[in-house]
Amino acid sequence: MTSRNIKETKGRVLPLRKRVSNWKKVWLLFFASLALGLAFAPFPFRFFAFFSLVPFFWVLNHSRRWFFWGWLFGFFAAAFHLWWLLFLVVPVEPITRLLLNIGVILLFGYLGLYWGFLALAVRRFGFWSAPLILPVLEFLKTRGQIAFPWDFLGSAFASWPVFIQPAAVGGIYLVSALVVLINLLIYGLLFNRRKKVYALASLAVLVVIPVFGFIRMRANRKWFDVAIVQPNVAPLEKGDLNSRQKIQADLFRLTRDAAKYKPALVIFPETATLVDITHSTEMGPALQKLVDSLDIEIFTGSPIYDDEHYSWHNGAVLIQPGCPTIRTRYYKIRLVPFSEKIPYSDELPVIRKLIGTVDMGNWDRGWEITIFNSRVGKISGLICFEAIFPDLAREFVRRGSRLLVNVTNDGWFGRLPGAYQHADLAVMRTVENGVPMVRCANNGISFIVDPYGRVLKRTQLFEQTVITGTVPQPIEPTPYRRFGDWVVLSYPFGLLIGLLIRRIFSGV
Repeated sequence: MTSRNIKETKGRVLPLRKRVSNWKKVWLLFFASLALGLAFAPFPFRFFAFFSLVPFFWVLNHSRRWFFWGWLFGFFAAAFHLWWLLFLVVPVEPITRLLLNIGVILLFGYLGLYWGFLALAVRRFGFWSAPLILPVLEFLKTRGQIAFPWDFLGSAFASWPVFIQPAAVGGIYLVSALVVLINLLIYGLLFNRRKKVYALASLAVLVVIPVFGFIRMRANRKWFDVAIVQPNVAPLEKGDLNSRQKIQADLFRLTRDAAKYKPALVIFPETATLVDITHSTEMGPALQKLVDSLDIEIFTGSPIYDDEHYSWHNGAVLIQPGCPTIRTRYYKIRLVPFSEKIPYSDELPVIRKLIGTVDMGNWDRGWEITIFNSRVGKISGLICFEAIFPDLAREFVRRGSRLLVNVTNDGWFGRLPGAYQHADLAVMRTVENGVPMVRCANNGISFIVDPYGRVLKRTQLFEQTVITGTVPQPIEPTPYRRFGDWVVLSYPFGLLIGLLIRRIFSGV
C-alpha cells in the first residue's frame, strides 16, 4: 500500500482494498436508506435502525468522493422517510401545489447535505467520531426559520420507552448518538478482524440501554383527570357557514359528554374554534357560557388577531369559569416553513414576491413564551409542528410549565405516515423534560403520555371521540431539562478528547 493510500484510510475500520463499482454503491445506499425509512412509524421495523447505517459506512470505506456518497444516502433517506409530503391533502391552486412539490424535492436534497457533512467529518476524524458528530448536525437542523428536524434518528424508537430513557440525560440527540454507535459496532463486527471486541461492545450497549431504562422508569403518581375532544373535522370542511355551525355544535356536544366524567381540564385541537375566540361575538360568549355552566376549563387552539401589533396568529387560549375576558394567550412561534410562513419573508419581502402565491400561508410569528395558570397548575401549549423542537419544549418547562399540551391538526396527512411520525416526535419531549403531555389532534392521533414516554391512552385516526384519563404528575427535573443543549454542544469536546487519546496511543 502506498503512503497516499495509508493517509487516505487513516481512521477507517478497514483499509480501502479495491475499487467498487459506483452502481453497486448506489444500490447499497438505496436499500440501506429504504431500511432506515421503514424503521420509523408507522412500520413495525424499528430495529432496522440498528444496522441501516452499516452499508453507508461500508460505501464510505470504499470511496473517495465522501461528500457525494454521504449526500446521496441522505437524499434517499429523506425521500423514503418523507415521501408522503408529496401527497398532502392541501386545498391549493395548481401553481402552489407545483411549488410545494418542488420544495419537497429540494427538502430531500437539503437534508442530504447533513449526511454529506457527516461523511466529510468521518473522513477527517475517523468512523469513531460519527456518534459525536451526527447529534450536532441534528441540533443544527433545529436552527433558523427553515428548520425541519423531522428526521431525528432517535425518534425511530419513540414507541420503545425502555430504549429512549437516555433522552432524559442528553435529549433525543443522545438517543441518536447511541443508534449510530450501535451501527458502528455492528459494522466493526462484520468487517474488522477484532470481532470479539466488537461483539462484546455491541452486546454491552444493547444491554446497558434497556437496563438503564428499566431502572429509571417508575410508577406514576396521579395528578388530575383530563378530557381530550377529537372532533374529526375533515380538512376541507371549514369554509361555509353551515359547516362551521355543525363543527361548533359538535364541539359543544362532545364537551358536554366529556363533562360527565368530571375532568378538571378539557382540550380542543388546533384552530378548533375556527374564528378568533378573543374577538368573536358569538362563539366566544357561547363557549364562556358553556365553561361557566359545566365549571370546567377548556384549552383550545384558535386563530387570534393581535390588536396591538396588527397581526394574525395561530394561537391557543385557556377559557376559565368566571373569566369572560381572555387575558392570557399564546402565539405559535415555530411556523411550518412555506405552509404557514415563507421563511425570512418578513426580513426580505422580495422572497414572498418571487415565490409566494395567494393561498400560501402567511401567519405572523409569535415572540413570547407563555405559561397558563390553570386550576391544575402551570401548563403550556405547543401548537402542531412546535412539538418536534426539543429546545422550545424545554423552554416552556424551564419557565415553570408542569404539563405540555400539544394541539394539532394532522388531517392534512390523511392516513399517510406523517401523522404517526408527528406523534412519535412529540412523545420524546416528555422523556427529555420529565413532564407529562396531553396531545389533542383534530383527526388523531390524540393521547396522554407520562413523563417517561409511555402512552397511557390514545385514539385512532379519523374517529370522532372523547378520551378521558388521569394525567400523571411530573417527576424531578431531568439533566436535559437542567442543562439543555449544553449536553449536545459538549459532543465536540468529546471529539477533541478522542483525537487526543488516539494521538497518544498512536505514539506508543
